[in-house]
Amino acid sequence: MRYSIIGLLVGILLGFSPVFMTHTGFLLTPLWYGSLQKIQAIEAAPGNDEKMSFAVTTDSGYYYIGASGLVHKFITAGDAFIKSTSDGKFYITYKKVGNEIALYNAANEFFWKLPSTEYPYISPDGSIIILLTADGSSARIADFNGNVYNHDELNGQFTTTVAFSQKGSFAGIGFIDGRYYICNNTGQIIYKGTSPSSTVVKGIAIDDTGKYALVHCGNSSKDYVVGINITRQKSFAYELSAPHHVKTSMAINTYGKALFLDFDRLLEIDIKGKDVTPYDIIKKRYGQSQVSGNDDIFMISYPADAGGSVWYVWQWGKGALYKREFYEEPFLHHILSHNIILLRGQDTLMCFSYQQ
Repeated sequence: MRYSIIGLLVGILLGFSPVFMTHTGFLLTPLWYGSLQKIQAIEAAPGNDEKMSFAVTTDSGYYYIGASGLVHKFITAGDAFIKSTSDGKFYITYKKVGNEIALYNAANEFFWKLPSTEYPYISPDGSIIILLTADGSSARIADFNGNVYNHDELNGQFTTTVAFSQKGSFAGIGFIDGRYYICNNTGQIIYKGTSPSSTVVKGIAIDDTGKYALVHCGNSSKDYVVGINITRQKSFAYELSAPHHVKTSMAINTYGKALFLDFDRLLEIDIKGKDVTPYDIIKKRYGQSQVSGNDDIFMISYPADAGGSVWYVWQWGKGALYKREFYEEPFLHHILSHNIILLRGQDTLMCFSYQQ
């Protein structure tokens, strides 16, 4: 029943092109639809697969899939774990009980191997790899070429968050004692700070130029969002209406315009203007959420408090351009690259393009 409802709905949508167009000219168009369980059966749409691709992960590996919906290959590493870049073009392998990590490309060509017993986090473009010890008390930074950078400041406290800029050239690391650090893909720390009252760092977002960042921090009674102008080495704090006991989502564009997903509000944050504007949205519940941005267009997906999941297309300063509720999906994950959106539910895959 679940698949028939979703299939019927998407079938109706695919019968009309575009799905949605605003009076300002924003155009949202479906490209293809399929099931993760039958991903090889997706009927490919016209698209430039060399320019754009995705990694659709599973428990045993990932599908390297083009923007057209064509599956190029399934990549696995036997008894090793795999973590891929968001476009699927590179991946690292490691073992739960092992002493090395290795980098390969999607053609399975070997690049390098590092002695490490740490847990790896790879950035969306593969230019940064954060190596975190099992107890979370120490972090190291590796670059795309396998060079490792050690910083004494990244030791001694429990790591509470690791985050990357959307394209992946910058990383953020936060600690339980309120310290946070932002580094580039050559291992250099470009900003460091401490949260208000040294509260726990719960999340970090960084723009793709490394000029702006957003830090979510707090405790069991009070939360803050810290807006950071990295270029000027200045910041300001905004107190939230209630604390978040699990991680929420946020994103920031290259102009210092950010979105923060609150419980039943979406906060537009202007880093340069030190201004915060709230908007009412469908109330979210705890669970996997995501916010991504491309210029002034943002994608927001999260589980709804009343059940199912919600997807928003949002234009900064103008509000919601498109909203859709997926009543049968317990979660939604999305990848935003250029003007292509890959939306993934529990087993559903949908790909859209948009134009402004």
